[in-house]
Amino acid sequence: MKKGILLVAIVFTFFGCKKEEMNEFPFDSFILSGSGLRQDNSIKITKSDTVYFQRRFPEPKENFYAVLNKHQKTRLEKFFKSLNFNPFSTYYQQENIADGGSLQFEILNNNKRKLIFIYGGTAPDKLYDGDHFLRKFQKELTFIKTIKPIYFGDQGPIFDRPPLPPSLKNK
Repeated sequence: MKKGILLVAIVFTFFGCKKEEMNEFPFDSFILSGSGLRQDNSIKITKSDTVYFQRRFPEPKENFYAVLNKHQKTRLEKFFKSLNFNPFSTYYQQENIADGGSLQFEILNNNKRKLIFIYGGTAPDKLYDGDHFLRKFQKELTFIKTIKPIYFGDQGPIFDRPPLPPSLKNK
């Protein structure tokens, strides 16, 4: 009798339990930065359950974080698994514009860095769709201000904006 119970227990242990699928982000770090006439900010997503946000313009420069619930994390994982960044070029620039918006995708995985920079409206629609999804997703999160320094990749001169002109009201 004991052998029968032991055999049933072993069978249930090996075959009765479904193994949960382990979802995971397909990268170590993902940073989306955007700059335009009225905004300059970055979103950083890592394999953890925390999303970071930095607003550089309008000033003051501030850092924020939000903690993802299980549903939100699963949605992000599915989104990133559906979007393969490898076939995209590094640089897309619309000719003959001087005040267009810019986007930069920075993907870090296994010590390899992939940058995709967009200035204007010449990139593949899939990249703009990704930006739209992430900006909409960001609005659903509850961000908490932090003084902790957070690295948002190399923004370099790409996102440096010239000083605003003096107000006409001051004259």
